[in-house]
Amino acid sequence: MNMWRWSHRSHWSIVMSIALSVVACAKSFDMSGDRLTPLGPEWGVVIGSVLVKQAKLADKSTKSDADMPTYEFDIVQSQPGDPDGESPYAERYHLQAKVGEERMFISRLRTGRYLVKNFAKEGITGTGGDLELIFDTMAGEVRYIGRLLVEVPQRVSRGKEYRFIVENAREGTLRKMSDRHAELAAQAVDAPMRSRESSAP
Repeated sequence: MNMWRWSHRSHWSIVMSIALSVVACAKSFDMSGDRLTPLGPEWGVVIGSVLVKQAKLADKSTKSDADMPTYEFDIVQSQPGDPDGESPYAERYHLQAKVGEERMFISRLRTGRYLVKNFAKEGITGTGGDLELIFDTMAGEVRYIGRLLVEVPQRVSRGKEYRFIVENAREGTLRKMSDRHAELAAQAVDAPMRSRESSAP
């Protein structure tokens, strides 16, 4: 994906408030600290990263690193008949990323399609929005799905725009992942996240 996508916050915040009530059931999307077992006939691996940046204000005011907020991203299993991953049987994952710090991840997932559904400022609904990005996993394969770059307003305000893009930051990401998962990183092939809308038949 080589173009920024602009979005507005909308009615999704009501859905997000419901989703947050089941966040305890979601697993961490970053498994880089785990000892990942061989892929096997049902499992594939995805590698990527998320980077949240704040838009600069005209007054050029800045925050210290300690004051930077954290955003949480929701990733769900997307299946025929349940494309939004709302079934109680769908796998759910979450990933936290602090503003200004690239959060890399490696995830061992069952074969299928997954949806990077939305994001929100940690603990505050209505401060993020929908992303609607999909990626696929395949048994026995390691896929690099790109870096999701999200730009958000510096000051929290409902209705403001945010924008996002999927970039190729393969070299740096795989180099860092090689420290702990060298064999998997060496097998990675490019299969970037893409807009669900553009992938519709």
